[in-house]
Amino acid sequence: MAIRRNKGGVGVLIVLALLGLVVLAIKTCRTAMPVAAPTVQDNSPADWRSHPVVYTKHARCRMECRHISEEQVREILAHGTINEQKSKEEADEATGRCDSYALEGRTSDGQQVRIVFGACPKITKVITAIDLEKDYTCDCR
Repeated sequence: MAIRRNKGGVGVLIVLALLGLVVLAIKTCRTAMPVAAPTVQDNSPADWRSHPVVYTKHARCRMECRHISEEQVREILAHGTINEQKSKEEADEATGRCDSYALEGRTSDGQQVRIVFGACPKITKVITAIDLEKDYTCDCR
C-alpha cells in the first residue's frame, strides 16, 4: 500500500508541476505581448499619405495643362521621394494651411514630376503638379 500512495503522490506532484508551468507560460506571454501605442495623428509621411486625396482648383488646372493624371498623382504619392528644399513644415491652424510636401518621381509614362501635397489632419490636398523636364504655358489663376 505504501508504494501505491507514493506513486499517487508523485503523479499529483507531476500534475501540479505541469499546471505551474502552464500558469508561468501564460503570465510570461501576457507580459511579453506588446501593448499598442495610442494612435496619435502626426504629419509623418506614413500618416498623411493614407488620407483621402482632395484636388485644389489650381492643381486640377496644372494637371490638365501638364498632362498629369490622377493615377500618376497617386503613383507619386505612394512612391515619390520628398524634396526637403521644396517642402514646408509650417502648418498654420489659424489660416487652415497644412504642412506641404513636394514629392518627386518618374510616372509610369516617363514624366519626371513634382507634386506638392498639403498634409492636413483628415485629408491630403493636391496643391500643384509640375513637369520637371518640360515647360508648359498654363493659364491657371
